[in-house]
Amino acid sequence: MISTLVAVSMLAPAITARAQSSARVFIFGQSGDATKLDPALIEDGLSSRVTEQIFETLVEFDGSSTRIRPALAENWDVSADGKTWNFYLRPGVRFHDGTPFDAQAVKANFDRWQFQTGDPFHKAAEFIYWNDVAGFNELIDRTEVIDPLTFRITLKDASGPFLPNLAQFTFAIVSPLALANNVEDLSSNPVGTGPFKFVEWVRGDHVTLAANPDYWGGRPQIDQAVIRVINDNAARFFELQAGNIDFMEFPNPDDVRFARNDPNLQVLLRPSLNIGYIDFNQFDPKFADARVRNALAMATNKQRIVDALYGGTGVNARQMLAPGMQGYNEAIPEIPYNPGAAKEMLSAAGYPNGFTTEFWYMPVDRPYFPNPQVIAQAVCADWAAVGVRCDLKTKDWAAYRVDARAQKYPVWMLGWTGDNGDPDNFLYFFFGTFSGRGQPNYNTWDNKQVRDLLLRAQRSVDYDERERLYRDVATVVRQEMPKIPFANTTPPLLARSYVQGYYPNPTSAELFKTVTVDR
Repeated sequence: MISTLVAVSMLAPAITARAQSSARVFIFGQSGDATKLDPALIEDGLSSRVTEQIFETLVEFDGSSTRIRPALAENWDVSADGKTWNFYLRPGVRFHDGTPFDAQAVKANFDRWQFQTGDPFHKAAEFIYWNDVAGFNELIDRTEVIDPLTFRITLKDASGPFLPNLAQFTFAIVSPLALANNVEDLSSNPVGTGPFKFVEWVRGDHVTLAANPDYWGGRPQIDQAVIRVINDNAARFFELQAGNIDFMEFPNPDDVRFARNDPNLQVLLRPSLNIGYIDFNQFDPKFADARVRNALAMATNKQRIVDALYGGTGVNARQMLAPGMQGYNEAIPEIPYNPGAAKEMLSAAGYPNGFTTEFWYMPVDRPYFPNPQVIAQAVCADWAAVGVRCDLKTKDWAAYRVDARAQKYPVWMLGWTGDNGDPDNFLYFFFGTFSGRGQPNYNTWDNKQVRDLLLRAQRSVDYDERERLYRDVATVVRQEMPKIPFANTTPPLLARSYVQGYYPNPTSAELFKTVTVDR
């Protein structure tokens, strides 16, 4: 009740403006705040929801699918060996600050990402997507300006996921002038070519965007977009019912059921392309032992937890991909719930009486973990039954992610919503990089066999070969259990009935430019 009252008392200024004018304002209720508004540096969906309205990539995803369509590049071609890509850029486009969009602007962004050491635009930046997710630091040989509207990328090897990777939010093209004026962080002045311009970011409360009247794709149907931070699920739903917001994510299961019977509300489903998981720090001697990891997987009654807490939108995950993706190995069964076998395995690993560990859970709801604290409590209750005692902990979302990547936790919850629908985007990020103790990296599992398989799959453009390689990866991962795959979900979204033109995308790359709010 207190959280609801707080939410009501902190209405964004745009709500009052909407009531007092004829402006068409779309207000999105979000579960947490953005961490940064510099697309090259962000790695979370809360931030990318904002930046995807401001910035654009060379290519993008098509509505509710992961099919690739033109964006800032009108078209493209690739050489017969798969290594040379020419992108033909859209003419007449300008950034929000008036700077022309051309091949030199694209080159400035690629140079920023590629030449990170000594880069005048950003000192000591950690471009996680460039380095760890897409692997472009190892893949891209060089980039060239061929003419004002032709940009060439030359790869060291052919790459199956190259084009889908380019569509990811982090490879958005930023104004070169904004880069030059914001050496450390673009969050204070994000300038792109997108359908909305940045107005303000009141941290912890809201981000306001205004329609770009000069947008090359035509002015958006709404005048203003506001992304409001309302951490509590019930408070967000209250605001939706009251008409103070138009759209919300991560509703409680009971609220979804209620919304289905409310003529003023509608339920939309985002296609599944995610995985929630429990991760282990394998620099901790306990969790370096695959027997311990497998024992804890068998000690977890995932099916019971998913049935009780996911409101019918989740399934018990079998492997570290979403069902239906290329490489998903149907031959791999569910992890059996067997606390007796788990206790025997812990004893064989040298822990007949179990042990105590910190267990870190996320402070914000995510599609794959709709109520992280309650899920963590349920998991730890299962573990206690086999002698493993948890000290539950959490912290601010931005700090949580930084410390997870810095390998400061022994056990933690995290997850992934795919960026492009390609298995490389899941498996290479999870297991394809290993930088050793103390080097920032989510992956602490050192397995050369898996890394080699993933690199072969990444450099192949043969569908059947990639399918076979990813299935082999899934088999090894299941045996070693470096992470416990927990749940895949089809996340529900709630909206007022008058909201139209919002297309849920499996990657969560959802654009406001097509939204209408005809009340």
